[in-house]
This record gives sequence, C-alpha cells and structure tokens, in this order.
Amino acid sequence: MAQIPPHTIGYPFTNWSLSKLKEAAEERGIVPSISIEMVRVILDEAQITYQHTKTWKESTDPEFEVKKNESNRFTKRGQQTGA
Repeated sequence: MAQIPPHTIGYPFTNWSLSKLKEAAEERGIVPSISIEMVRVILDEAQITYQHTKTWKESTDPEFEVKKNESNRFTKRGQQTGA
C-alpha cells in the first residue's frame, strides 16, 4: 500500500506520512494494530522512502511582522555579544 499514491485509493492527500500509512493499514484491516515505529522499520527494510511531514503556523496577529523583526534583532545582538 505504501507504494500506491493515496489519492488513487480514496484518500484526500498526495503523499503518505508514517501516521497516515499506519491509520490506513488499520482502517483497511491489513493489520489489527501497528505502531508508527514498526511502519518505519517495515518501510526501511523494504527500501521504501517516505517524506517527513513538515508543518508551520501562521500568526493572525496584525503586528506579527513588527514583533518578529524586533525579536530577531534582539536575538542577533545577543548572539554577537555572547549574552
């Protein structure tokens, strides 16, 4: 199943993550239960690569850019002075 694109078998995403593969295997009755670590081990042994999921958040604070830039300025100054 890890080598089948998820959208071709009815899932609304284009790549498998370990957690999504685990859930799909359990939902489809391939295994009654399996850990994410075991999924990783099985994929590694079969030399099947997978993508690590990356997430990020966006702020709804209208002053976010100003605050972020000010924070970066203080962080850089602390790194330069060793503080």
